[in-house]
Order: sequence, then C-alpha cells, then structure tokens
Amino acid sequence: MLERIAAGRTDLVLDWIEGGGAFDARVEGASLLQWCAYYGDVSAIRFLLGRGAALAGLGEGLGLNGAAFHGHWRLCEFLLEQGADPNRTLEDCGEVPLHAALNRFESIEHEQVVRVLLAHGADPNRTTIDGAETGCFMRDCRTYGEAPLHRAAAFGTRGSIEALLAAGARLDQADARGDSPLSWASWANRSSDILRLLCFGPHRIHPDHRPMQVNLIGHPVAPD
Repeated sequence: MLERIAAGRTDLVLDWIEGGGAFDARVEGASLLQWCAYYGDVSAIRFLLGRGAALAGLGEGLGLNGAAFHGHWRLCEFLLEQGADPNRTLEDCGEVPLHAALNRFESIEHEQVVRVLLAHGADPNRTTIDGAETGCFMRDCRTYGEAPLHRAAAFGTRGSIEALLAAGARLDQADARGDSPLSWASWANRSSDILRLLCFGPHRIHPDHRPMQVNLIGHPVAPD
C-alpha cells in the first residue's frame, strides 16, 4: 500500500492508518506527510496531522516553496493559514515563494498560487541574488537579481501579471543587468497584449500594432 501512496493514491493513507500503520511511515525516502504534500492532498495532510504527524516534517518554511513550485494553491493557502511565511527567503538564491510559483509557461494553477500568496502578504518586489543557481526550472539556470514580475513577464499568465501589478509590483524595477520586466517579456517573445501591461516611461505599443508574421504575409488587394 505504501508504494501506491507514493505513486499518487494519497487517499490510501486513511486505509493505512486505520489498518494499524504508522503515521510516520516512510516510503521511497519520504514520509507519508511529504508524499501528501507532493501531490497537494490537503485532506490527507489534515488526516495525518490528526493522527500525530507535525507540519514541521515538511521542512523549513513548512514546505511552502515546494507547494508553490508544484502549483498547489490549496496547499499553499492551508500552509499560510498554519503560519508559513509568504516572504521566507532561500539563503542560497534569494528566492521567495512568489519566485517559485512563476516557473511554468502560462500555468493557470500557478496563477492561483500567486493570488493566494499575494492575499497573504507576499511582497511582489523581492529580488533574487544575482548569479545563484536555482532549482526552480529544473534546468541549468541562474538568477539575475530579478523580482517576481520579471519571471511573470516571461512565463506567467496575464492574470499573474495583473495580480502582481495590483499588489504594487514595480514596472521599472531593473534586475542585476538593468533589464525591466518589459525586457524579460520582450526576450520571451510575449504577445503585444502582455507587453502593453508592462510598458512604462517612454515605452509604448501602437494600438494598431500587428505581429511581424502578419505583416510579412501581406494580403490580397483587388486589381484595378
């Protein structure tokens, strides 16, 4: 049964415990509580807590960064309600949970995480350490002293960007290389609708702007 729980059937923790199993049992190197958090199963987590498990078992910060990374908005909300710090900073890279939530391209699940974090007081202008390794993208990546809005500009949904701006994110905030969120969106080749949200100062997009590929196609005109 433990292997099935580790494979995603976290509902089976009820059967495991009711059958006499230990609440602190481990499988494949992780506790039952950690597996339930991995899959975002708040109900199973609450059940384990009622049987003796402790949220501290999720690690420093009560596992909020991991929940944000995986797009589990319900788990994020639960952890915040239990006292998790929405602005807890990772010492090695300077990332906060908002950075962790902005690692997938146009993910609706992660947009909900952004909204939950902001509703609980997350600071939209925290910046990372320049040049630090980050595991947020599961790739060979390093940070650039960027704020959450920089990442949202490149990868996030329109809703994530709007939520950050409504919470006070700065359009003109520069990363360690002097690039603004608009710069990140430009490098990521985001649509004009996204770029318009990020314009500041002298930057403008003409209301009649069309993508280059549309202009290059041309269009037929009836002969005289």
